[in-house]
Order: sequence, then structure tokens, then C-alpha cells
Amino acid sequence: MTMRTRALLATVMLLAGCSTDPSISVIHRVARGSTVAVVAFQDCTIANQTDCDGSGATAGSIFVRVLSQKQNLHAISLPRPVGPKAPFSDDAAVAYAKAKGYRYVLNGEVQDYHRTGHLALHSDRAGVSVRVLNTSNGQAVVTYTYQEDSKTHLSSPDDMLEDMAKQLATSIVAESKRQHQGDFLIYKGNGGG
Repeated sequence: MTMRTRALLATVMLLAGCSTDPSISVIHRVARGSTVAVVAFQDCTIANQTDCDGSGATAGSIFVRVLSQKQNLHAISLPRPVGPKAPFSDDAAVAYAKAKGYRYVLNGEVQDYHRTGHLALHSDRAGVSVRVLNTSNGQAVVTYTYQEDSKTHLSSPDDMLEDMAKQLATSIVAESKRQHQGDFLIYKGNGGG
């Protein structure tokens, strides 16, 4: 094995270890043109991690900005009616958003938020768990959970949260049939008729 091959293999292994795939469950997509009310997320509650303070408000504002940029989707920010580290149940979020006239509400928690800087030995980290809830029946229509570490120190926690918000935005909006049209390659697999 040449030195170049070893270097490429090491790079691939490093990048593969930087994160895992997000957990996304889509039960029902949000109707086109809908507004999603985003309650500021709960701050992470990791002991002795001061970066957690204010992480919920930061994450909530990032998700509102990214969701608002998605075509056929509107997002507005709702202030958190409880303290930043206090739990806020999905049932309470549904009642809160429904009372304000919204059909969908995004409720969630920051599970990790750690900013180390570019020269630190530890990696920047960000993690969230969020649910898009239908206020008419209280059901979660989309759930999303993801934890990411930036072992290369090229992504800040805010950058990681923005990527997470983009993944969620892509998965929640029902697209028109026109956006699905195009050239497709159909693979039948072994034994396909």
C-alpha cells in the first residue's frame, strides 16, 4: 500500500467517524404553504458546560431562519413560555401554538452544544431532538434527532445546527409532482421480471 493510499484511507476513516446518520421519521408531510411555529428549544443540560446556556434560543432562531428559506414553507418564532432549561412537553407546545392559531408547531431540545475553538483538543459538538406536531390532533408528523461532532474543527456548533435544520426542512414539506418529474434509473435487482 502506498503512502498516498494510506493517507486517503486514513482521511476516509476520519470523516466517516465524524458523525452518524440522523434519525428522521416522517409520518406525514406538512402541507405546502403552511406556517410552522417554532418554540425556542430547551437548552442542553450538560453539567459544567457553560456553552449550553442560551443554546435553545440559538438553535430555535437557526431553525426558524432555515425553515423560512424553504420554498412553500413559512416559519415564525414563538417565545418559550417556560425557562430555558425547563422541560416543555409536546402537549403543552401543541396547546400553546393552537391557542395562537397555528396548525403546526416545532418543539425540541438541544442535547449538546459545545464550542471549543479551532486550536482545542476537543471537538465542537451539536445535537438536537425535535418534533413537528400537528396542533389539530397533537400527533408528531415528523421527528428528527441528530448528534454531530466536528473532529476536523471546520464546523462550529451553529454550522452543524444549520445543516440539521436544512435536513429537517427538506424532509417535512410535501413537494409538487412537477418537482418529482425527471429522468429516473429503475433498478429491478436480481430476478426482477
